[in-house]
Amino acid sequence: MRNIPARRFAALLLAAVLMPVVSTLACQVPDAAPITPFDGVRMTGFEAARSRGLAEALLSDNAADRALVSTLFAPGETPISQMPDGNYRCRTIKLGGLLPLTTYTQFACTVSNAGTRIEKLTGSQRFSGNLLPSDGGGLFYWGALHYGDETAMDYSADPERSQVGCLYKVAGKPVRYRLELPFPRFESTHDVIELVPTR
Repeated sequence: MRNIPARRFAALLLAAVLMPVVSTLACQVPDAAPITPFDGVRMTGFEAARSRGLAEALLSDNAADRALVSTLFAPGETPISQMPDGNYRCRTIKLGGLLPLTTYTQFACTVSNAGTRIEKLTGSQRFSGNLLPSDGGGLFYWGALHYGDETAMDYSADPERSQVGCLYKVAGKPVRYRLELPFPRFESTHDVIELVPTR
């Protein structure tokens, strides 16, 4: 019986790896977002990163974490052209990689500058970056990771810290958003940040 999960894991990973990459990006990189060639490749592989990460996450023993992932993806998306300014509760969910699925506690995020700037303000790992409307009904994100004892970092100041991805509004209620980061440099296959407006 103990070999069944291992076989299932291998089958899911193989299916995800062999799955053809969707020809259209989840969200196109706007011309105004000057990203590096490396990050362009990450965006080209966005669908592959998501598929592999979700396949690996299915193997988690934590039913509550699997249910959270389902609530973020199963309803689909509502097209948006701007994220509302304001304060948000945010938490990072790491799909695949070192572990099948890892969910962190909630921290504070904010969106400002007429929906063009997003920042994670608390926690040991933080990020800040820019949002621009993109084809496909989402927002393109480019920014950088920094740690709690550091000041915010500009995109591409340190390639190891650079991030790119897409932000979507999850369909239905309650209102929530998900920021997806394909092939992060550390730990996971695909990162998802859930954002919920604070009341």
